[in-house]
Amino acid sequence: MGDLMPTAARPILLLTFVNALGGTLLIPVLPFVVRDLGYGDVVYALLIAAYPAAQFFAAPLLGGYADYRGRRPVLVASQAGTLLSWVLFAAAYFIEANGIALAMLAFSRIVDGLTGGNQSVASAYLADVIDWDARTRVFSAQGAIAGVALLMGPSLGSYTAALSIGFLGTAFVAIVISAGTLAFLTTIPESLDEAHRAPSFDANPVHQLNLIGTARGLAGAGTLIRLFATGALFNMTLSVYGTVVVLWYVDGLGISEASTGLMFLATGIFLIFNELVSLRFIQRRLGDVGTLLFGLGLLPVALVLLSMPSSVAPFLAAAFVLNLGFALTIPTLQSVVTQSADEHEEGLAQGVNTSVTAMATALAPIVAGVVYASAGGRVSFLVAAGVAASAAALGFASRSAILGALGLEDTAVPHRPHGPIHALTSVVSTPSRHHGLRLRGRSLVHHNVIVSQPPGEPDDV
Repeated sequence: MGDLMPTAARPILLLTFVNALGGTLLIPVLPFVVRDLGYGDVVYALLIAAYPAAQFFAAPLLGGYADYRGRRPVLVASQAGTLLSWVLFAAAYFIEANGIALAMLAFSRIVDGLTGGNQSVASAYLADVIDWDARTRVFSAQGAIAGVALLMGPSLGSYTAALSIGFLGTAFVAIVISAGTLAFLTTIPESLDEAHRAPSFDANPVHQLNLIGTARGLAGAGTLIRLFATGALFNMTLSVYGTVVVLWYVDGLGISEASTGLMFLATGIFLIFNELVSLRFIQRRLGDVGTLLFGLGLLPVALVLLSMPSSVAPFLAAAFVLNLGFALTIPTLQSVVTQSADEHEEGLAQGVNTSVTAMATALAPIVAGVVYASAGGRVSFLVAAGVAASAAALGFASRSAILGALGLEDTAVPHRPHGPIHALTSVVSTPSRHHGLRLRGRSLVHHNVIVSQPPGEPDDV
């Protein structure tokens, strides 16, 4: 990563890699473990939904606690939960009764979800240690690293599950990865100093689960709620696609179970290219908000295209377009959320965002499984396209609000080769006027100067 990547971000990027590797091990394994136990695709979808359903309850508490106590303790505790979940997953191999084995698999996913604060707290950690101008670059690097894991994880999962010990081999590899990650996390420094921590922590889960009330209490709530809703619809799209695509490889494209890893190999290559090349090219021209909206707009088109092919080559072509949409949306959405949140509430904001997303993605696999079982993969992709179109519509409708929250005008000021000034903006909100000065270059300077403005005073300066 060299000089292009802030040194302080590297521990979290390594954490992203090992966690993504552990998670992607399951992609080609879980649907066939469920089928081998004698259960159908709807049960598989319910098993997928167990993780985000549990995460829905835990994420706001973990995010709020990370604002109060620090990021490192939550990262360590959540990784310990991941390790325990894989131990439980391995234990299911030794249970002869299929129903009890399935219950153990479900319990392992619930445990992982209850302690699944890694993603939201890791994003808050990155927001603590990197400047605003580097956030999209770092989040895109996260996406590329996840792409590398997507290259390795499914292939490793397929290989280990094909051993004589079946999915126990996959679980063993995941246990080793999780244990190593846990040991590593105990060595990273705390990113949130005492001066920037939240003064208190509400541990009442009833209060925390009042997501609407919690979200309304955040600074910049109006824009954040729009972003949370857009993210929920986007992740619902991603969840529907992720639930059915493995089944469609086998049932629709005629790919053997052992060869599904090759499809994920291609997808991983797409993701790395799009995060490291396509995203940077487009983001330099459209900015974060324009790139986010462009990515959201690609998704419904790509999903409609995916519903048409019955052979591998055209499917992969459509999958590249879909992958580009994902690659553009994921890092820019993360970046915009962190920039819109108050620095004392970044963990809580990320926790609410994760919880809202988890609620959406807990429902999505169930719906996807039912639709796939009753109507097939083509209809499932069209359903996903409809959800993606809703996310895009909400994103475009929220454009002005998002630009205002970031201190940008409705018409973006283009980069000019002369001079250091990137944009000088004036955002008026009675009774205060906010002025932002952005300087180009590696060390971005952003100052907000609040000038008292009596109600009714003209907006022009």
